[in-house]
Amino acid sequence: MEAEFTFEGQRSDEDVIFVIKRHPWVVARAGLIIIAVLVVLTISFLFFGFSKLSSIFLIFFLIFLVVFIFYQWFLYNNYVYILTNQRIIIIEQKGIFSRKIVEAELEKIQNITVEVNGPIKTFLNFGDISLRTAGIDPVMILNNVENPYEIQQKIIKYCKNYEESKRNIIR
Repeated sequence: MEAEFTFEGQRSDEDVIFVIKRHPWVVARAGLIIIAVLVVLTISFLFFGFSKLSSIFLIFFLIFLVVFIFYQWFLYNNYVYILTNQRIIIIEQKGIFSRKIVEAELEKIQNITVEVNGPIKTFLNFGDISLRTAGIDPVMILNNVENPYEIQQKIIKYCKNYEESKRNIIR
C-alpha cells in the first residue's frame, strides 16, 4: 500500500493501493532518437570539422536536447495510474499544459482485459489493460503498464473486496 501518496480530490475514507507509471520503454524511445541525432552530429563534425557555424549549431542543439529531455521526463513522471480501495484513476499528462483525468468506481468495472503486442512488449513484460465499465465512457485503458497480468489480478482482487465490503454493509 502506498499510504504516503496523496492526490487532489482524494476522499477522506479512501486509501491508495498502488500508483504506477508507464513502462520506462516509453521514455527509452526518446533516448534512442537522441542517440541517433548525436551520432549524426558526430559524423558531420568529423567530416566538416568545427567552425563558427557548426559551433553555434551545436550550442542550439544542446539547448534543444536539454529542453527535450526535460519535456519527456515531465510527461513520463506525471502520467500515472492510481488504484484506491474505491476507484481507479488515470491521470494522462498529454503536454505541459494538457492533462486528462479519468476515473471509475470499482463497482462499475465489469471486465478487465490485458493486451501485450509485439516482441519488445513481450520480452520486457509490459502492455495495455482495458477496463470496461458501466457508464457513459465504457472503456478505460492503462497504456504501457509494467507486469500487466499482475496489475490485472490486483485490480480484480480489489474489485471483489469492494463488492464484498458493500454486501457486508448492506447486511
